[in-house]
Amino acid sequence: MNTEFYTQLYKRDIIKVTDELKKYPDDQTLWELLPGTANSGGNLLQHLIGNLKAFVGNPFGHINYERNREAEFKDRLFTKEELIIEFDQLSEVIGDAISTLTDEGLNEGYPAEIKLVNEQQTVEYVLIHLLAHLSYHTGQINYHRRYFTTQKASV
Repeated sequence: MNTEFYTQLYKRDIIKVTDELKKYPDDQTLWELLPGTANSGGNLLQHLIGNLKAFVGNPFGHINYERNREAEFKDRLFTKEELIIEFDQLSEVIGDAISTLTDEGLNEGYPAEIKLVNEQQTVEYVLIHLLAHLSYHTGQINYHRRYFTTQKASV
């Protein structure tokens, strides 16, 4: 696979997340918990921002992002409108970061001190892992948003 494909796939999935985010009826709904869950849609959105900036934006785009993973799950760092802006910017940051890679660079080792997924991990391996992570949480956000959109509509 080449870096252009990764850029396309990440941008596509970040747009999906942004579309889900825009469908939330209000700020409050973002932060409500589904019964039996520990994370709100807002916390998952914050987590994706931190994850992608830390593991793609920092090493390849040199954005100097300092992650606070605990706050991603504990705090309300953004309003709905601020999250939309963050994801619009994130799409560009990730696209720019990946575009710095060469096809040969995808086969280089991804630094374990940044993120350890597999002992012999390459940049490409970690990009695939992070893309799957993005998709996984996108599905959770979709389910969360649909649950609360349905609840608000039936009231």
